Amino acid sequence: MGIVPWRRVLLGEVETGISKFEIAEVESADPDGFGAAYLWGYDKAPTLPYYPDEPYQARSVLANPGGLRVFGASFPPRSRLAEMKWSPASPEQQKLIAAQPSGIHWYDGVGFGSFHSHDSIAIDTVVSGTIALEASDGTREILNQGDVVVLCGSNHRWQVISDEPCTVAVTEFHATRREGEEPSGTMEDVRKRIASLARPRP
Repeated sequence: MGIVPWRRVLLGEVETGISKFEIAEVESADPDGFGAAYLWGYDKAPTLPYYPDEPYQARSVLANPGGLRVFGASFPPRSRLAEMKWSPASPEQQKLIAAQPSGIHWYDGVGFGSFHSHDSIAIDTVVSGTIALEASDGTREILNQGDVVVLCGSNHRWQVISDEPCTVAVTEFHATRREGEEPSGTMEDVRKRIASLARPRP
């Protein structure tokens, strides 16, 4: 697939008013499958002034409570992401998946082409290619270069529909769900709830 490394340019302050760049090329943790490059983030919000003492290293795929993740994702042309395999040659990616304590719910199988939701607010920017985002009510939006999607913990699934790879830049903030609003059930349960909401009330 030939995933190009991301160039991360971080500008921090070593002390108040004294700014300094930290620049690095970040390669995908899984170049043969879900091409995720973990660019930056934190598990506890930093205080200012701030300059990273060590290169950033993700501890899990999604952010923990109080945390943030910034990553770049690259997908093959015409791919329904549920069909993509995690590369057996990518122990780093497998480790991050295994370390994920919570925060993702699958409604019908496992894979990014399956309906799922995150306990987060995610801001996704399409950098290249064309990808379809489908809502649980069956509607979908076609997203192209420059489109920005804000996912508010919402049930969704993806499919690349272009003949070129699709690249998306993701910023994801952990968000806590209200008590009693935790995801449950299957997509069939979700469809029944959607149908009941669509019926006119007597």
